[in-house]
Amino acid sequence: MAIAAVNLSYLGQPSSPAQGQIINSGLGGPLAGALVGIGTAVLDGAATTFTLNWIDGSQKIFQRPQVVIPVLSVTAPATIGGVANQAVYSGVGSFGQLRVGQSVTIAGFATSANNVTATINAVSTSSIQITNASSVAETNPQASVSAQFGAVLPAVTFGANQRVLVSAANVADTAAAGTTAILSAVSATGCTVTISAAGSASQTLSVLVPLYSVV
Repeated sequence: MAIAAVNLSYLGQPSSPAQGQIINSGLGGPLAGALVGIGTAVLDGAATTFTLNWIDGSQKIFQRPQVVIPVLSVTAPATIGGVANQAVYSGVGSFGQLRVGQSVTIAGFATSANNVTATINAVSTSSIQITNASSVAETNPQASVSAQFGAVLPAVTFGANQRVLVSAANVADTAAAGTTAILSAVSATGCTVTISAAGSASQTLSVLVPLYSVV
């Protein structure tokens, strides 16, 4: 027997959020990205754990869509700031949204050695600098750089009791009010919920989860 995985429903948000949506709590300051979700499990009378998904178990909440920026040229490798084999990929605007340490994928150049996946070492408003000992000076308006913005999520708990007593549809739980829940194995896609008692088959048990993006 096993309790079926549960997808969170978010208070004041789309009923079926998808990866890449910019979801905002409506609060200001550092809490602007906070979300509060409720997930309701249907117990089987035996299991005491189940999977709680932020969306559907594969999509990542708070993750922005992939960003693709046109790149017009690349330089041959050179020593820049004392670091050898630095290639500079340049375009027009938009590069300021990228950051040092971020992984990017460059594609579309005629010279295959210029098409790489690498880490940004420096960034300006119109260029990025990466390590590429094989780069060849080239101008090609068909080239681009792409980056994925993600987030790591902690689940903020209130002690050991992570229960609410109603579902997101405001339907009362049928599991015992004293049953508690603890979240563990938190990832970008969901977590594991451990409940203090198995209850009876077909009883419902709801958990409340505040989420915060840390990226």
